[in-house]
Amino acid sequence: MPYSKHRTSHKKELYYILCIVAVTVILLFSFFGPGGYRELRKARLELQARRARVDRLERENSDRIKSIEKMKSDPNTLEKYARQKGYGRPDEIIQQLPEKPKPSK
Repeated sequence: MPYSKHRTSHKKELYYILCIVAVTVILLFSFFGPGGYRELRKARLELQARRARVDRLERENSDRIKSIEKMKSDPNTLEKYARQKGYGRPDEIIQQLPEKPKPSK
């Protein structure tokens, strides 16, 4: 009798060890494997960066739309923009000076 009891305890120990190893392998695979936690975190960071870029582009787009609407409705704004681009009225002499060179680092 004592022999069979001892044998059962080895089976239980082996069963527990196998369960622990299986759980450990599953956890490691879910963390480091394909589609695991690390890749999920990397994808989330990339998604945040892309959302920030989209938000920035949307703000720039709305600013440009506002400036276009201003040019359509306000002749002074349109004239200011045209003068920045080097245009002038007929019989008007425009002098453009070269930009100062930026100091190199």
